[in-house]
Amino acid sequence: MESAPEVWGAAGDLMMPPVCCFRSLGFLILALMLALILACSGDSSDSGELQEGQVRGRVLEVVGRNLAEVETLRIRDESGKEWAFSAAQGFIGFSPSHIREHQISGESLLITYVVQDGQLIALDIID
Repeated sequence: MESAPEVWGAAGDLMMPPVCCFRSLGFLILALMLALILACSGDSSDSGELQEGQVRGRVLEVVGRNLAEVETLRIRDESGKEWAFSAAQGFIGFSPSHIREHQISGESLLITYVVQDGQLIALDIID
């Protein structure tokens, strides 16, 4: 096995080659900077911010969790797009039976919702 070549200094002392290579150090610094940039840049959905919105539409289907709470709700907005919601826990403005009355009469509802983990969660329902 070959050993590193000997290098003599100005005073005649034997100098050893540097243990750390500048090229490897440069790659290490670059990798650390890239990791720091990626860690600091984040998606707004990962930062805990919830997107809130509202949509008005006619009821296609409502499924009750119990007599007072809605489990799921599907509506069609004025442009024809269908929206499917899960409901937040607790009372969200109307009982399932009241929402069914809107379905039968064709009256629209205004749903306030948030997007959480890719799902639409209804928070409030008003006429």
